[in-house]
Amino acid sequence: MLKNIVILALLVVNATLVYAFVTRNPAPPHSLAPEIITEVQEITPEFVEKSETLELIAPRENYGLLTEQLRERGVSKNLIRQMVLATINRDFLFDQQAQRIDTPYWKRPPLDNYETVLANLELEDSKRNLLLEIFGDEIIDDQLFDNLFKPLNETLAFLSSDKQIALDSLIRSNQAANTPRGSGFLRENWADRKTSQQDLKQAVQELLSQDEYMEYQLRESALAGTMRRSMDGMDYSEQEYRDIYAIRDALETNAISQSGRGGREDLLAAQAEANQLIKDYLGPSRFEEYERLQDPVYRSLQSVGERYGASDANVLAVYDVTNDATSRLQEVTENRNLSRSERRQKMEEIQTEINVQVIDILGEEAARSVQQNTSRFIFRRAGRWGGR
Repeated sequence: MLKNIVILALLVVNATLVYAFVTRNPAPPHSLAPEIITEVQEITPEFVEKSETLELIAPRENYGLLTEQLRERGVSKNLIRQMVLATINRDFLFDQQAQRIDTPYWKRPPLDNYETVLANLELEDSKRNLLLEIFGDEIIDDQLFDNLFKPLNETLAFLSSDKQIALDSLIRSNQAANTPRGSGFLRENWADRKTSQQDLKQAVQELLSQDEYMEYQLRESALAGTMRRSMDGMDYSEQEYRDIYAIRDALETNAISQSGRGGREDLLAAQAEANQLIKDYLGPSRFEEYERLQDPVYRSLQSVGERYGASDANVLAVYDVTNDATSRLQEVTENRNLSRSERRQKMEEIQTEINVQVIDILGEEAARSVQQNTSRFIFRRAGRWGGR
């Protein structure tokens, strides 16, 4: 439905603009003005289905002729580009509409498969070639055409047009190739995805220079995304981001790629080493803030504070309470002189004390939210109930 609306809107724009400029500036005798619509028609579904009328608006595969006619009438370069691009997009949309098979609302629509993505990439290549033929290379740097010639410009503007197009194609085709088939879980899918990610990494490294690949990683890697999320709320500079990324990438990325026995232990050791280097880099005070922001308990407490209007100071006070409780709970779980029932009783007593303290700081409603949203993290760290 949305695509239909877009198509109709494009038709209105094209028909109205072409009509306005053609009638305002009568063509010289030698022009081909009769091939362009000379009166505004009502845009209805019946009108959309009449291919001969559409051809009058802009003859298919004759966009160069339309461009020349508009130039003859003194239309500005920018407006010509907008009109021709809109016309091309409209025609390509009609092609896609003709090939699309609608899915009834009561059935699940098919996911875009690999063949569909490849077809879309080929369609975009056709648009680029057509536009280059009409307007020349200068349109590559025209922002109007960024979606086609610089599809990754929002985050990777340092890359050339050719590399953006090639990288965009690599990423989209890789994602499509890893779209799960069927709705059930298959362990093989995870293995396939891991292999595919390694292939993509190698392909990207071959496409980009060493410096370009580093900049790409700083923006698009999993570690970059993790850092931006976990450091949100901290005042840090671009250089600090880059330096901390370098520390974590050198130590953690290799450990994450390890598989089999010892992989998790290697990762924890790498994270501990990275944290010590980051602490030395930031200093004790700022590292305390950095470390706090990595903690899911603190993140949950921040959300509780935002929801219930608690001050930053009160959120921090509750965080101190939970940290103290975690230490006490861990001591209980590690005390082998206690029976299972005694351990459970002491842990329940500690939890009751926590609730009382949090109620005093935040109030009953917010305290309930704290218990609901942080208990799983606290008890997991303490080793819930311990052993026998």
